[in-house]
Amino acid sequence: MSTDVVTKPSLTIKRRFNVRPEKVFQAWADPEKLKKWLGPGEVRCTSVEADARAGGRYRFIMQKPGAPEEHNVAGVYREVVPNEKLVFTWAWKSTPEQESLVTVTFKPDGDGTLMTLTHENFFDADARDSHNQGWTGALLKLQTYLHTADAKPHGKFVWNELNTQHVNAAQRFLGTTIGWTFEAMGMPGFTYWIIKNGDDRVGGLYDTSADERCKDAPEHWLSYIAVDDVDTRFKTALIAGAKEVRAPSDIPGIGRIAILEQPGGAKIAMITPRPM
Repeated sequence: MSTDVVTKPSLTIKRRFNVRPEKVFQAWADPEKLKKWLGPGEVRCTSVEADARAGGRYRFIMQKPGAPEEHNVAGVYREVVPNEKLVFTWAWKSTPEQESLVTVTFKPDGDGTLMTLTHENFFDADARDSHNQGWTGALLKLQTYLHTADAKPHGKFVWNELNTQHVNAAQRFLGTTIGWTFEAMGMPGFTYWIIKNGDDRVGGLYDTSADERCKDAPEHWLSYIAVDDVDTRFKTALIAGAKEVRAPSDIPGIGRIAILEQPGGAKIAMITPRPM
């Protein structure tokens, strides 16, 4: 008789945030804070009920703007250790029999937090892969929320991005010379690459070969400055002599951006960071 144990698919995602564990924990436990980031990309959390205590229940309803379909997930908190750990069941309303388990831990890491999310007992590999994509997008929004919720970043450099038509060559060069690694992030119609220094996200890599507006642009680094209102600052810059490179537009989960050419010829990007 076979004694083989069938191991169900699981996933683990680690992220480091430049804020203390209690702030990251509250972003997971406080219903109003959860609504700010839960849901990948354009998907927004429209309703949150969360009683973050052992035996307490939660329900999250998420929806993409303009789409009729609602994504309704609920479960029970099995373990709650403030600022350290959350364990809760996870089941979609559409498939309540396919219950899985989520464990999130929060550990101090210098002046920041190392967060580890483990989601296990998936029904199959397809369910794991779709949740991996969903969690990846949602955690990007969490990072944006945590790093801007209480701060006033106006006027600060907040991101650096390499624009290139030779992604593989750039990754090889930067990986060899600096030791950076690269994490793929799916975007509508293309893949954006997050540059990582260990667990820290330090910049991005944008493939300009997929963008008709950039077909003649040489490889270059682009710096992003946080501003309080992209649209207003963009108009002011044009009046002051700048040229439009990219008009203000929304990047789901990141914020609203615009790119300009200064009167002297240098290009600069403006961003109002916010979860979308």
